[in-house]
Amino acid sequence: MTATATDGDRAVRPATADTRSAARRVRGVVLWALALVVGGALIALAAGRPSPDEYLHPDGTGQTGARALVEVLRDQGVDVEVVETTAEALAAGANAPGTTVVVGNSSLLGETAARDLLRGSRDGDGVVLLDGAPQVLYALGLGLDALPATDDIGPAGCSVRWVRPDDELRRVSWTLVGADEDGASTGGLPPGATGCYEVASGSGDDAPPPGHAAVLVPGTADRAPVTVVGFPDAATNRFVTEADHAGLVVRLLGASPRLVWFHPNAEALAAGPDQGSEPVAPSFLVPATAVLALAVLAFALARGRRLGRLVPERLPVVVRGTETTESRAAMYRAASDRGRAAAVLRRASTTRLASRLGLPAHAPLPTVVAATAAATGLAPSEVDAVLRDSVPPDEAALVRLAQQLTRLEEKVSTP
Repeated sequence: MTATATDGDRAVRPATADTRSAARRVRGVVLWALALVVGGALIALAAGRPSPDEYLHPDGTGQTGARALVEVLRDQGVDVEVVETTAEALAAGANAPGTTVVVGNSSLLGETAARDLLRGSRDGDGVVLLDGAPQVLYALGLGLDALPATDDIGPAGCSVRWVRPDDELRRVSWTLVGADEDGASTGGLPPGATGCYEVASGSGDDAPPPGHAAVLVPGTADRAPVTVVGFPDAATNRFVTEADHAGLVVRLLGASPRLVWFHPNAEALAAGPDQGSEPVAPSFLVPATAVLALAVLAFALARGRRLGRLVPERLPVVVRGTETTESRAAMYRAASDRGRAAAVLRRASTTRLASRLGLPAHAPLPTVVAATAAATGLAPSEVDAVLRDSVPPDEAALVRLAQQLTRLEEKVSTP
């Protein structure tokens, strides 16, 4: 006996298939929503944390971080506490005797936050500006200005507790000189200030006045004594082992049993006269933006799945290399990605320099810098400053970088 399907059976089967399809769609939507919520929460948690790769970050393990120095200080028995705002620094005991406050990347420190720090820590052992950024010195009115340094560095020439007469110093970034009330360089030092490691001026009529690589400005009734350092690179993981950098910086920051390391965050940078007012951006802006970005990404992935796999196809015309280069440059400019453009220029120049100097294509940057300096007669620090991975602040700086790289390559003749 043969069974035949009734009209009721045929009606049940499509209904069951539709139900299963609807369940799969609902499950997919729920999973996407859950992924967006979890991803947004993770991004929101990470958004407020500073990148450990920032310059002179105490937890930074990269070449520009200062983790190695912090670990050495802790091994020496110094109690190191890391803070991100002036309020946290003062709450950590910056105004207590036996405590030194160090500001790592001073360029991240706003004027109001800097003044509050000096005023609030006047009873402590002192404040160290590990990177004497010019704008901060002018804002604080210390009577100092910071100018680009030369390689002509003299001996210590001072009698302060953290400097020994035979200490050798390299990697000086700033020459610290006296300045008037308008911030104009005058040479010399403010009254009562002590300078260490005299840095000679360059040649020429427009050469800056001679100055020092470190200056100790005595305290007043309104602020703590301040030590301004012009050799911040000496504290980084990359250069702390060169010369006597480790001993110098450890003695400077380890003079007190307690060290408050102040690495300013965005709040300290933006601090102004209205510091007590509500922030301009709402607190939910970062997580909301993260969730929106994830939603756009999910939508793009969902739409992209319908296109199928990519099929390679030969171009119908020949595209000139110049057109490709110009197109990439236009994309970098449209995206304001000057860091990527600078990295591409530096990588290409480093590869060509290595080839001309007979080095391997993937030779380390210090090797290329040393060989280029020997071939051109330039100072290694000058070559390193051109080839180092720093982000140009604007398009004019990016153009100047390209010109500097071109001149550097022209100075190296092809063997």
